Amino acid sequence: MAHSSDTEGNHDEHRISALRIALQSFNSQWFLIPQGSGIVAITLHQLHYQFQGLGVIANIFWVITIITLLGFLLLYLLRAALFPRHVVSQYTSNFMETACLCSISIAFTTIIQMIALTLTPSWGPSWGMAAYVMWWINVVMAAAACIVVPYVLTKVDGPGISSVPPGALLPSIAALTIAAGGGVVCRYSAISASLQVPVIIVSYLFVGIGLPLAVIIDAVILARFFDRAFPMKQQVYQLMMLCGPLGQGSFALQTLGSCVQRGAFAQYNTSSFISATGASTIATSSQLLGLLTWGYGIFWWAYACIAILHYIVADPKALLKWDQTLSVWSLIFPWVRIDNVMFQPAYIC
Repeated sequence: MAHSSDTEGNHDEHRISALRIALQSFNSQWFLIPQGSGIVAITLHQLHYQFQGLGVIANIFWVITIITLLGFLLLYLLRAALFPRHVVSQYTSNFMETACLCSISIAFTTIIQMIALTLTPSWGPSWGMAAYVMWWINVVMAAAACIVVPYVLTKVDGPGISSVPPGALLPSIAALTIAAGGGVVCRYSAISASLQVPVIIVSYLFVGIGLPLAVIIDAVILARFFDRAFPMKQQVYQLMMLCGPLGQGSFALQTLGSCVQRGAFAQYNTSSFISATGASTIATSSQLLGLLTWGYGIFWWAYACIAILHYIVADPKALLKWDQTLSVWSLIFPWVRIDNVMFQPAYIC
């Protein structure tokens, strides 16, 4: 009997040890999953080519986003509480561990957008106000993501110009996603012009943070390619990340321009800038810049597609050799976003 009890005790200790190891290995790349499912939910909901049941599928992806984001966040906080030194050491030595923290804000923004898109028209304007409040809460996280994270990446664990990965674009994606979310909240949440205008102004500020940063990082990575530092076959999918901020930036600019044009500035009317006269210029300029950004995004999207197809044609088994890590999820968001802008002509009006 004593031997049996010892065996059961050793088994329990082994199981607990395995759980602790799994928890210690739980890194921030897991947040790429709700980030990807969230943008899929929005895209399916907003597609012009609807069929019966597509809205239900979009809502399923939305629920998956909420559950995974909350579950992963609790696990990550538990990991930080139990293994604080390990987590800090990862921030100082693992580039993707730090960069993927931006995915928390990105995933949260997609949840807020779906609240504005689905619950406001179905359950009333009170849900629009809830989306508005949640957006302002997320502004703090997005600001930390697009300002603090790049500082940590460059100051603490910067890989050097010769090794800058496409994951460095995640902070700019966070900034541009919160800007796009601001446009969606203003357009679909049935809030007054006095509430819309501050959101629009702050959203434009985030565009000013994220879009130039994305263009600069894209230029650095292109310079690396000219210097024969093309990604290895198993990581070629990461090229798709280069079009993500540009597609999101284009969407944000066009949506914000549409909100201005629909009368938010004209109703607010507090200065020559925020007025009906200024609204026409701002809306036109915003939508034009959105088209230009979209064009640059299409370049990187086509470039990534050609590179991926080239590797697959040259080596048909290359797809099976892709990096078998969570970073593969990173291609979902940029791919879906650039395609979403491409097939959403209603925003260009």
